Amino acid sequence: MGNKEIVKKISLLAKLMELHGENQFKIRSFSSAYNALRKYPDPLAEKSASELLAIQGVGKTIAATILEFVESGTTQEFENFKEITPIGIIELLQIKGLGPKKVKLLWSELEIESPGELMYACKENRLTELKGFGQKTQANILDQLEYYFASTGKFHFARIESFASELLKKCKSDFPNDNFDYVGEFARNCTIISSLEIIGTSQNEEKINKLFELFANEYGIKINLDYYYVDGKSYDLEKFVKSCCKEYLTAFDFKLSNDKEQTIYENSNIDFHPVSLREGENVSWLNKEFNAKNLIQLDDIKGVVHTHTTYSDGMHSIQEMVDSSADLGYNYLVITDHSKSAFYANGLQEFRLEQQLEEMDQVSLPAKFQLFSGIESDILNNGNLDYDDDILELLDVVIASVHSVLKMDIDKATQRLITAIENPFTRILGHPTGRLLLSRKGYPVDFEKVIDACAANNVAIEMNANPHRLDMDWRFINKAQEKGVLISINPDAHSTQGIKDIRYGVLAAQKGGLLIENTLNAMSITEFEDWIRNK
Repeated sequence: MGNKEIVKKISLLAKLMELHGENQFKIRSFSSAYNALRKYPDPLAEKSASELLAIQGVGKTIAATILEFVESGTTQEFENFKEITPIGIIELLQIKGLGPKKVKLLWSELEIESPGELMYACKENRLTELKGFGQKTQANILDQLEYYFASTGKFHFARIESFASELLKKCKSDFPNDNFDYVGEFARNCTIISSLEIIGTSQNEEKINKLFELFANEYGIKINLDYYYVDGKSYDLEKFVKSCCKEYLTAFDFKLSNDKEQTIYENSNIDFHPVSLREGENVSWLNKEFNAKNLIQLDDIKGVVHTHTTYSDGMHSIQEMVDSSADLGYNYLVITDHSKSAFYANGLQEFRLEQQLEEMDQVSLPAKFQLFSGIESDILNNGNLDYDDDILELLDVVIASVHSVLKMDIDKATQRLITAIENPFTRILGHPTGRLLLSRKGYPVDFEKVIDACAANNVAIEMNANPHRLDMDWRFINKAQEKGVLISINPDAHSTQGIKDIRYGVLAAQKGGLLIENTLNAMSITEFEDWIRNK
């Protein structure tokens, strides 16, 4: 074990001690040892106990700790702390700018247990209400988190998109006589991208790789690039083959030829499938009639559902959210700030909700634009919503969402959702598994039972379009469609900029084959009003 690793473990051990309220004198001794040893020139692993004790800042406890690290790679004390600390908290302690005091506050007050959850909280503007945090601190933490995730090798689609698009554009401009296209995960709009795959007719692979390295350094992104050179004559065939998931490609009787994709489908007597659909999970239902023209597109979305304002944890006012929605071409907006149980998000007590409803009546609306009232109501542990019926009945749209106590077993978690779905005022089930991509698995639920409950109670399911969520998972969309359950592609916008996330929800929904007629907010204003009234 080298000095760098030993010193890093000593530093982390000191932070874990502080996080869990260990003796201050002991914490200081470990912190001092870290400062004394981080520039120590000689190999610590080769030192005896007496030689370690001769180093300034190293006492008996520190020397024994170093020897134990060298001998076994860990210490009993270190393992004891790890056992009582979520792995995500340990990751947070190692991110620049996040000391034990801040991490402890985030853990205890906001129940944040991972870098991904912290990034999501920053995006939702939640840190600014905590003691010792402010807008500047939140922005600095977000910068550090961006750097942290950029070094992991896996990216949310939204994070990698601009980089990937610019790289392809540069390839085409530098090699104007060649063809280039993305294949693989990025071409299929996968929610998580682990590598970029480009197909091209240029044989200058060395220059393309150098171009990639230049862009990767500029964007601060570490991701693998696979470049596939193909002869121009077989370009269309290879583009099709490499755009398909292997399970998808082998499941159909494709008559492969050097033709364009559309012709390959026609010759194989299979309805054309856009690239995003070419996943193994889609095999069972796509092997039947499918009209790609009915697949949901961004332009089909008429209304913005699920937004937050300055009344809870949003960054912009009701008027600003209205104006931005209209400027982006939408016809209606549903305001759904957090409910009173979401104290961490400045959730609305009843009197503040009533104040908001009064203000909504005074908002200036653009021509042919409608504003609807709503709330994102927390689902309590027992499945109840956190307002009485006399409050809920004042609202046009109630989105029921789980935000806390995420570690129930599958039966309790499923029943919790079903109870909320059966509430007569619930209209939409929000981000149904609570997952955060690359940072938190969704809580375990029997999703088929949840879909059945939504069908029985005329409740739509949210496709939360925030690129960190994209929840519901696209793999369940067709099951919902078969049961007649509407899907609402919602931005969960906490700012005017967040409204644009609808695009990522559409891309994810396309992977599940969501059709226009099964999309709640593809409805016109009149159709949406009818939907509100029909329950």
